[in-house]
Amino acid sequence: MKLFKKLSFLGKIFTGMMVASIIPMLGGYLLLLQVLNLTYQNHLNREAESTLAMAEESLEEAFLNIFSVLGRLSEDASVGLFLERGEEKFAEDLYRKLYAAAGECGSYASFSIYDSAGYRKMTVTDNKYISKKLSLNWNILYRADRHPEEYVVCNARLYEGEKRVEYLRVGKPVLNEDGDVQGYVIATIVKDNFDNMLKGLGKEQEGVIYVMDDFREIVYFSSESYSEEIVNAGKALFKMEAPCMSMEKDSFYYLDYNKECNLYIMYRQPTAFLNHMKSYVLCIAVLTGIFSVLVCLFLSYYFSRLIYKPIQRMQLAIGEIKKGNYETHIEVSGDDELGQLSESFNAMSTHLQDNTERLIQRERELSDSNIKMMQAQLNPHFLYNTLDTMKWMAKENGLPELVSMSSNLAQILRMSISARPIIRLSQEIALVEAYTEIQKIRFEDKFELIVDIPEDLAECMVPKLTLQPIVENAIIHGLAECEAGMVLVQASAVNGGGDLSGIGADSSALALEGETLQILVQDDGAGMTAEEVKQLNETGQTAKGKTSGHESIGYNNVDAIIRLHYGEQYGLYTESEKGAGTKVYLLLPLIRDT
Repeated sequence: MKLFKKLSFLGKIFTGMMVASIIPMLGGYLLLLQVLNLTYQNHLNREAESTLAMAEESLEEAFLNIFSVLGRLSEDASVGLFLERGEEKFAEDLYRKLYAAAGECGSYASFSIYDSAGYRKMTVTDNKYISKKLSLNWNILYRADRHPEEYVVCNARLYEGEKRVEYLRVGKPVLNEDGDVQGYVIATIVKDNFDNMLKGLGKEQEGVIYVMDDFREIVYFSSESYSEEIVNAGKALFKMEAPCMSMEKDSFYYLDYNKECNLYIMYRQPTAFLNHMKSYVLCIAVLTGIFSVLVCLFLSYYFSRLIYKPIQRMQLAIGEIKKGNYETHIEVSGDDELGQLSESFNAMSTHLQDNTERLIQRERELSDSNIKMMQAQLNPHFLYNTLDTMKWMAKENGLPELVSMSSNLAQILRMSISARPIIRLSQEIALVEAYTEIQKIRFEDKFELIVDIPEDLAECMVPKLTLQPIVENAIIHGLAECEAGMVLVQASAVNGGGDLSGIGADSSALALEGETLQILVQDDGAGMTAEEVKQLNETGQTAKGKTSGHESIGYNNVDAIIRLHYGEQYGLYTESEKGAGTKVYLLLPLIRDT
């Protein structure tokens, strides 16, 4: 009663209605289930006895037919002559007789002839179940040799991997005039043969038939597979005298022994068999409880609907908020506590929506500002170097190469001050080539620029001024002290999460989804130490380029621009060895100019 008092008003009404309807229904169910149990068990027993009798009759008929064929073959003179002499004329005659035997009961068994050493001499059905050699020390030939006047029935098995396949052999020895064994006639009976014998009996939804030899080993089961646990439960019947019946777990088991076949036949019948019997109980139970159920359902539905509907609306609205849909509002349907709660929810939703919009706008403005600031930071850094070069050339040589330098510088500046932050890769390559022409004049053609850009990637879109700072680093820091050198710019498309092995073992942080544009800038110059490479990669991927010294400004700004544009999974990665040059990889999403 204390628990009942703690229930809500809706819970008290619902509980009272359910108790009023369940108590009489439960009494009726208990009575009907007892009647069903007695009726159901009697019906199962009759059905099982009938099925078992038909199975025994079918097996007995088939085995008598097999015994008859084995008897004729074992006494046939041509079989003895063939085993004794092995001449071809006897083989042809014997093959015809075996073929006739197979036709006579081919749906029941396959027949073979073995010599006295256990080697197969002839068969008209060559399959995996008919062994080429049988042992004389155990099983079918061993028992047939010791019981020459009987038809010996033995289980057999083979293994297909871990799966064990059970089947049966029936044998009869072939004796000469002195009573010595010349060979054996063997009938092989597999699962399909048993299915033909039983003619559809023992379907799994009705019950399963198990056939066992006199050693109580399974030789056939009518289902697709069987459980050792289920069979072991049925083997408890062997303690009784056949025929017998018992119930174990969820099945009835029936056992009988057929002396003609020398086989045990067990029939397992699920207790869920004949479900139509239960429908009678269900109909009676429904008739006895339908009135109370209808009243209970009507009152429970009416009162629960009044209370649950606004709660359901709020629950759905909260689900939308979890998904990020802050525009969700609840219809206010009253002035009670639920109505006030709905109004508070709507106010909270509006407040969340406003805050989210302000946050998104602020992040967008911050990203744009950072991108513009860092792109602007690249321009004066490069302009300072270029002007310094021009001044140096003017003072030292006064060469007309200044015309070329000025032309290339003008091209670079025009690209730098253009309004578009994203340009085609071919335009970025043109900017790099203009820059290297200036640097070639400064370094007196001590290096060569090699560009390897496939035509299908030339129109891909990249952030402006991403390659020039990397090429600049390769020339200024990589090749400055070299007599001659090379800078390679190479682009390729890779699948995200695919073959990024060329970027090194530490590049797992750059595992991507979708098609990716990979640009390699490589020089054969001074290179860097492992510590310098590690610091450069860690700085670029974790601190977004906040590092001391001007030598990494261009590198770090390019890395930060790429990450701000496309996300943290993209950016730069460096590989280098001291004295062996440097490789810088730029990873960007592959976006084609449409």
